[in-house]
Amino acid sequence: MIRHLLKLVWNRKRANALIIAEIFFSFLVLFAVITATVTFAANWRRPLGYDYSNVWNVRMDFDIDARAKVPVELRQSVGRMMTEARSFPEVESVAGTNTPPYSFSTSEGSWERKGRRIRLMFDDVTDDYAKVMRMKPIRGRWFGPEDDATKDQPVVLDVNAAEELFGNEDPIGKVFDQQDDGVMRVVGVVPAYRKDGELAGRHNMVFHRVALDRDLGRLGSNLVVRLRPGTHADFEERLVSRLQSVAPTVTFRIRHMDAMRESALRFRLAPVIAGAIVAAFLISMVALGLTGVLWQSVTKRTRELGLRRAMGATGSTVHRQILLEVALLATVAVIAGAVIVLQLPILGIFAWVTPAAFTTGFIASLATIYSLTVLCGLYPSWLASRLMPADALRYE
Repeated sequence: MIRHLLKLVWNRKRANALIIAEIFFSFLVLFAVITATVTFAANWRRPLGYDYSNVWNVRMDFDIDARAKVPVELRQSVGRMMTEARSFPEVESVAGTNTPPYSFSTSEGSWERKGRRIRLMFDDVTDDYAKVMRMKPIRGRWFGPEDDATKDQPVVLDVNAAEELFGNEDPIGKVFDQQDDGVMRVVGVVPAYRKDGELAGRHNMVFHRVALDRDLGRLGSNLVVRLRPGTHADFEERLVSRLQSVAPTVTFRIRHMDAMRESALRFRLAPVIAGAIVAAFLISMVALGLTGVLWQSVTKRTRELGLRRAMGATGSTVHRQILLEVALLATVAVIAGAVIVLQLPILGIFAWVTPAAFTTGFIASLATIYSLTVLCGLYPSWLASRLMPADALRYE
């Protein structure tokens, strides 16, 4: 039976080629959309590791070259800005950061550890950053004045970075890196920190301490300000005026972190939404094209199907034959698509997708394609099952 169906599909290869191509591309797009959706849904349920509510980001326009030594005068100027901001009753706390959450700015690098290359994400922050973002260490402590008395440069890791770098060992007190100007030593561990927001996957986060009275850490051009609940937006003007009085040559731009979050979510969801629209369009084309081709095929094959009925085939047998032909078309397309999809992990594409999401997307795409093709073949196969031997004579 399978050999017979293969011959039937091959003999109509020109008519079936377009349908197979449409099913093939539909499978690929469906896989991408479903896998991304499953991954984002799983990421959404994980905690962020910080609290963005009632936080403003103040962007300062001075440029800092990471390779150049930042003048102490500039660090002291930023320190005065933070002191002036804290003087407002509306402000709970202020801190400096190089790459704040939802900012689309990232500092990354690879680290060699026990023969493994580990991808790390970095941020340089001042002592009050954990207070502003409401981050509580689960091991050790956060940066503080006690770090001024030691020659070691303190480092705080999130749990993901601690696990990647030190495994099950306690990282507190261990050397993170040895540099010419001193040892970088771990002083604390915070919960998993997802800088890019709810839809972002796992990151290995490392925090470096920035001192404002000496050359320690890379001074960033962002201040994060935690405000008391109920603070109105008109406070922006007063805050900028006060900061401008400290640094007249600097231009300040304030963004609310909840608005930054919405922009980041839209940016990450845009490709998925676009893919879903393309997938819906392709599936509609497949449904209409497959139904039309099968309907036309049944009409043209009246003599063949009527002859089968005359030789003793039942209506259910003919019905099943047409559905199997449809399933065979889908199988040819899906096999070609599966060959490509299964190469993605080997090539490092979709590396941000977990194995569970990859498997779910693959199985869900298969189920969707087969359900669609069988559904499209129900009515044409029902028409074929109603043909009688006399219909073949009438066709002549």
